[in-house]
Amino acid sequence: PAVVNHMPRVADYLWLAEDGMKMKGYNGSQSWDTSFAVQAFHESGMVDQFPHIATKVWSYLERTQILSTEVSQDTIAFEYESPEGRRSCYRHVSKGGWPFSTSAHGWPISDCTGEGLKGVLCLLKSKTIKSGLENNLILSIGPDRLHDSVNVLLSYQNEDGGWATYENNRGFLWYEGLNPSEVFGEIMIDYSYVECSMASLTALCEFHHEYPEHRKDEIEHSIEKGRAFLKSLQREDGSWYGSWACCFCYGAWFGVEGLVTSGEPTSSAAIQKACEFLVKHQRDNGGWGEDFTACFDKDYPANGMDAYGDEGSGVVNTAWALLALAAAKYDNVEAVKRGVQYLLKRQLPCGDWPQEGIAGVFNRACGITYTAYRNVFPIWAIGRCREAYGDKLEDLKKL
Repeated sequence: PAVVNHMPRVADYLWLAEDGMKMKGYNGSQSWDTSFAVQAFHESGMVDQFPHIATKVWSYLERTQILSTEVSQDTIAFEYESPEGRRSCYRHVSKGGWPFSTSAHGWPISDCTGEGLKGVLCLLKSKTIKSGLENNLILSIGPDRLHDSVNVLLSYQNEDGGWATYENNRGFLWYEGLNPSEVFGEIMIDYSYVECSMASLTALCEFHHEYPEHRKDEIEHSIEKGRAFLKSLQREDGSWYGSWACCFCYGAWFGVEGLVTSGEPTSSAAIQKACEFLVKHQRDNGGWGEDFTACFDKDYPANGMDAYGDEGSGVVNTAWALLALAAAKYDNVEAVKRGVQYLLKRQLPCGDWPQEGIAGVFNRACGITYTAYRNVFPIWAIGRCREAYGDKLEDLKKL
């Protein structure tokens, strides 16, 4: 019976992409992609231009928050959420987190929880969502549910000040000597990552700004530890190694944004070095590009996105670099201008951006295709650059 019950879900893991059929590691990346997309819309000032989309996104995030709806609390999974149930199964707290995909996935992840919380917080500023809540047209995500999310994030912070993915760090580096995998690196314990740390840290910062009295001392202490961790992880050349995408442009965005949001002055050495690293790797056509080799070599590829890119550049890497530079309000406006112009040039007549090389990665050696990235991040980067630089970009075509 278990096999029979599982068979209808097999199709959830099959995906016919532009370059053929793929088997997914999850049943999708819906929550992850949606939380990024709504933040891009918010920062670009476009949420209320698309009220139907805003309402659908809100409803999706509402029903996807783990063990937080009436439906999810009427399942056997919720029975294990009690302290006794979690202890008996060695489970971390789940209620209030967000998953990578759908509520059926069910496992909270630190960065998915952080980005989900930020998505909800930015939607709460939308006229569309405010009106929908006031008129009982949409279900509420009340303060208690936001508090549950914060509780998950605080509980996930490691002793080093950073955040891992699914669980706290429970082991040592020497465990990697027992790694049975032939293709995956650094899988024996859950390490603190720049990406998970930034997502969790910035979510706590934004929540604290809106609800300054809730667990005030704990959150402020967590933020200080998180900011120190991000600085400790920065390489000597100013970069951060991105563990969940290709690679250094991604890491730089997370590193810079995490520091700026948590109160690091944009004039600090850490932020200036990161921006200098990015500008150093800007290509002649104005873009940035990396391929999969950056992940397993842990070094920026000299030829950029050599395959499946555009003269070594790619729209996703370019967007990540611009997000970092604009967050830092870096004063090399010409570099930013060239990057924005590159994105504008690469946009297709239909409004889409081209699908290029694989952007995501899992444990150094497994590529992950995120087709939403090619549109979400260019929109976000252009919107942020417009807000950060204003008239300084006036000679570009209207953004």
